[in-house]
Amino acid sequence: MSVWSVVPARADRRCRALFAKRRGGPTFDPVLVVTVLVPVSAVVVLGPMLGVLVAFVATPAARSLVRGMETAASRRRASRLAEQLPTALDLMVATLDAGRPPVTAFSLVAEVTAAPLGDELALVGARLAVGGDPHAVWAHLADDHVLGPLGRAFRRAATSGMPVARVVAGVADEMRRERRAARRELSRRVGVRTAAPLGACFLPAFFLVGIVPTIIGVVGTLSLGID
Repeated sequence: MSVWSVVPARADRRCRALFAKRRGGPTFDPVLVVTVLVPVSAVVVLGPMLGVLVAFVATPAARSLVRGMETAASRRRASRLAEQLPTALDLMVATLDAGRPPVTAFSLVAEVTAAPLGDELALVGARLAVGGDPHAVWAHLADDHVLGPLGRAFRRAATSGMPVARVVAGVADEMRRERRAARRELSRRVGVRTAAPLGACFLPAFFLVGIVPTIIGVVGTLSLGID
């Protein structure tokens, strides 16, 4: 528990705890489980003195390892975010072109965008609404695996002085081109991957239907010639 208190929580977790919408009952937190089980296991197995020393080193490493593990649910969520993002960016461009500030644009687009992207945009809008430093918000958003292009677009517009709506529109077009290229690449991979199973299915059938009767006929002819 002492190690858990020393290791600081991530900024996005604190922001979600402050601004994100509550969703019913408690959820399973693997980081919390590792934080509790690693020190307890170390003390039980290695004893109080050595266990505390090992837990002091192993607990932060285990927390970082668990955070970095990508589950199937997180992959599905990232895919859904990437699918929703271009349309949400188009709505954001329309809102910015109407003269609304970014904080209003994020809030309005979040209201008409389904989860999970709507929750993420609402979180960014809430951070801007409470007076958060826009540069810090864009930097934090730029580090996100899926929403990074959006954060980098706002950061680039703030640095260069370009109209933010034009920068965001360019990001939306680029993301659509990347998704089309990824789909074409996936379709080509499907064709290559299906060649081996099809060959494994058709080769035995070809051997039984085409080769085996020929061999039987030749053997029968040879037997008649010997008689």
